[in-house]
Amino acid sequence: MFRGFGTVFLLLIFISSTAQDYNFKRYRVEEGLPSDIIKASIQDSLGYFWIATDEGLVKYDGIRFTEYRAAVHNHYMKGFLKTRSGRLLAFGDLDVLEIKNQGQNVIFEQVCQVVRDHANDSSLSYPKLLYEDGNGTIWVSESQSVVRLQDKTLRRFEFDLADRTPRFLRAFSFFEDEAKNLFTVSYQGHVFKFDVAKDSFEPVGRQFPRNVEFASVIGGSLVVGVHDGLYTAPLLKNGGFGDLKRRFQAAEVSFITTIRDQKVFVATHGNRHFVYDLATDSYSQIPLAINNVNHVYVSNESDIWISGNDGWVRMKENLFQTVSENINDFIESIAEDIHADKIYYATQSTLYSYDKKTKTNSTIFEMEDGYFQSILVTDEGIWAANAFQVLLLDGAHVKRNFDFSANRRFVTQLRRDRDGNIWLTIPGNHSAYRINPQYKLESFEIPIGSKGVVNGVYVGKDGIYAASNGRDSYLFFKPDNATQFRNISLPISFPVIGDFNVTDMAFLDGNIWLATSEGLLKYSNGSVKKIMLGSKFAEQSVKLVEVYGRNRLLLSNAFGVMLFDPATETHDLFNESSGLPSNAIGHGGLLVARDQQVWVGTSKGLCYGSQMSSGRQETPRPRFIETRINGLPRGIQSGAHVAFRDFISVLVSSITFPEHELTIQYRVQPDTAWLTTQAQLISLPSLDPGGHVLEVKAKKSGPYGWSKVSSLSFTVEQPFWQKLWFFALILLAVSVLVTVSFAFAQAENRRKNIALQKLIDERTIALKQSNEDLIALNQEKNNLIGIVAHDLKSPLNQVQGLISLIKMTGSIDEQSERYINVMMDSTVRLNEMVSKILDVNAIESRQLNLTMERVCISDMVHAIVERYTSDASKKNIKINRDVAQNIFITADKSYTGQVLENILSNAIKFSPHEREVFVSLVGDNGEAICEVRDQGPGLNDDDKSRLFGKYQRLSARPTNNENSTGLGLSIARKFVNEMDGKIWCESVGGRGASFFVSFKRIA
Repeated sequence: MFRGFGTVFLLLIFISSTAQDYNFKRYRVEEGLPSDIIKASIQDSLGYFWIATDEGLVKYDGIRFTEYRAAVHNHYMKGFLKTRSGRLLAFGDLDVLEIKNQGQNVIFEQVCQVVRDHANDSSLSYPKLLYEDGNGTIWVSESQSVVRLQDKTLRRFEFDLADRTPRFLRAFSFFEDEAKNLFTVSYQGHVFKFDVAKDSFEPVGRQFPRNVEFASVIGGSLVVGVHDGLYTAPLLKNGGFGDLKRRFQAAEVSFITTIRDQKVFVATHGNRHFVYDLATDSYSQIPLAINNVNHVYVSNESDIWISGNDGWVRMKENLFQTVSENINDFIESIAEDIHADKIYYATQSTLYSYDKKTKTNSTIFEMEDGYFQSILVTDEGIWAANAFQVLLLDGAHVKRNFDFSANRRFVTQLRRDRDGNIWLTIPGNHSAYRINPQYKLESFEIPIGSKGVVNGVYVGKDGIYAASNGRDSYLFFKPDNATQFRNISLPISFPVIGDFNVTDMAFLDGNIWLATSEGLLKYSNGSVKKIMLGSKFAEQSVKLVEVYGRNRLLLSNAFGVMLFDPATETHDLFNESSGLPSNAIGHGGLLVARDQQVWVGTSKGLCYGSQMSSGRQETPRPRFIETRINGLPRGIQSGAHVAFRDFISVLVSSITFPEHELTIQYRVQPDTAWLTTQAQLISLPSLDPGGHVLEVKAKKSGPYGWSKVSSLSFTVEQPFWQKLWFFALILLAVSVLVTVSFAFAQAENRRKNIALQKLIDERTIALKQSNEDLIALNQEKNNLIGIVAHDLKSPLNQVQGLISLIKMTGSIDEQSERYINVMMDSTVRLNEMVSKILDVNAIESRQLNLTMERVCISDMVHAIVERYTSDASKKNIKINRDVAQNIFITADKSYTGQVLENILSNAIKFSPHEREVFVSLVGDNGEAICEVRDQGPGLNDDDKSRLFGKYQRLSARPTNNENSTGLGLSIARKFVNEMDGKIWCESVGGRGASFFVSFKRIA
């Protein structure tokens, strides 16, 4: 059954960490690019990305790709140069352009002419590379020449035919030494130095390896990429460079760039690419195959953008690193051994350890038929809750075994208190168990009630806490010096959907933080507060909560891990985009280690993160991508005017990645309140005339702070009816109209007044007569209903008596008895209907004779439940009651009984067979509240709107063909209202219904 591995190392040693260090996203034609063949990319000063493709020049604003084919003479674009002064140049087969991006508008200016045939002193021919030297001079690489571009003046330097490149993208490369001397290297590896005095390139007598695709200075060294790998040479202090040495062997190197510290990205013309560390001479291959990488760019946020023949690829460093790469099972629990500097973690059947020093995983213990639920590391060894057992392990050796199989439930959680006791919980059991240092098992009963479940025990500063379920029984406490748990649950004021469960808790700053099925709760100062984490997470449960640092909390939910700041009630989200193998986190899958590393157990393995602090990097400032007026795009700049009542919407983007994980706040001054949204299209309401300023800021998921504020000012013009000329015109028109109409109006008014007075007198007399007739008719109707009902009631009672007499006296056959029973049921239903009609008539005639007296509603509820137990048993329905004793009210005893009987009989009537009905009575805040809750079909919104009307037939139907007149609840509400009580219903369709009756409580 048990299988142990003392120190058996798995094949999980990190040969390469790249798979864990980075995540990738590929952009291709399907995402909006015009071509999958990408030559280069770069960011401009506003943060927009520009992409050179085989189908032209493209801009990416974080939302969409925009093509600018009309801006170029030929769609084969090759690359970019961003000068130290901030100019952005783009070049292709027939273009060298300067890009001036103004946000919603872009200006393209031709830098110089490019021709297909032989170039001259005023034009270029098929540029391959642009380079800016230390003096700000731009150099252009052509197939067999180098051109100096200075103040729009061209100077071409020709080379021998032997130095002509056979490649479309590569020719001459440039670099400068410590003395600011400029060198160029041909594709064939010939090196030339620029002689300023001679104004010419002179050979230096050095030969590089052939097929030079890249040469540049990185980290104080000359770095060269050629056909067989990466070479470096030291730069000499007085100028020049030392011997070239191959540092890394790779076939067909195409591009090299620094990504961080001494690490460089080595791209090739194949599909294997590498991250090479110049400091340690170590490397790792990236796990994504990309065909023929042409260029690599590191963005302002340190993302790596790879341009190749398989599209445009973003390579982003993960905040979380996976350590169980070959273990893709659900991680059930995590524990730390601070002395050995190891992390222990368990899947369903296997216990592993991870050595943080050697970065290796080992299998410690395995139970093929087991189920690890919780692990704990102490000086005595490793405690493990595995299915029905609690094991104390010394490596692979089982020192102790506590068997709980008699409870028929798994052991789900282990905790250690300050005295060395091990606490454990078993769901379905009403006790918490403790194993003391002498390995003696003790139990402590928790008063959770018949429906309660102990979810876990937790060690607080002053004692042991237990988490459970239910609105009134979710938290229990036992002081250290006590032997019993007591219920310390506080009232919950917010709506609860379904069963309320506390799944985890943490203690911070004197408060208890609860992870529950309703989200994160703060238990403090005699109240329970639900923490609002934003509309996106409003309906999400929180599974786990842990203290992080001195004043933060870590939470887990279906979206991943959240870092929560209680002081500001703000949070950062970490998910699969941050490096989590999965957003699904186990019930024991969150650990804050002693060094503040955060370990997360997911459905796809174990990972850790070290960079959780919020605000480590500022989110890029949002840009106004597009402004729409009445739904139509209209590029407006600050200071623009818009017409009154125009509908304004603004598309914004922070040009950050992942693009969709962005929270945006905005306001329109003079309003000062910030509005929060996840949408990138901001719609502005109708604005008053005058000047307005739209302010926008953004925050991306993860440890990022809010961006700087971007502003867009505009003026809403006055409507024409608020302008001076319109007022003058109206004043003149009104003056003329008043003068002409005044005399005519006086005469006409006198005539109409006489006629109107006569009509009023006639209608008043008629209305008075009609009202008297209606009163008489209503009285006659009430009398007739009363007479008819009374006259029906007597013969119905006689018929019932005769039927009963026939059943008691005379011998009748089986068929006759069946007919007699049908007759009896019909007369009973008709008699009940007549009684209800009489009740309605009495209410409408205001003939209720209330006898208000002191009534013990507790006894009344018990008696009514007893009377209806027999009816419930016919459908195998169990009536559960939770009735507070000695609750008194002032009411009419008879009418109160009718009301309670009605709602209880309805609960039985509309409940399916073999369900439960719950009856409770509580005295709270001066009120006596009786609740009857069923497990029937519930009520929809239309049912609830008609619930207390007369003769209403709702969507739910009695489940055993019971009779229903549609009058019961209407009568019940009228009775309750006459006794100054309240009656209402709460229900969600498909989840049953709860009816409440409330009266003022008396002593």
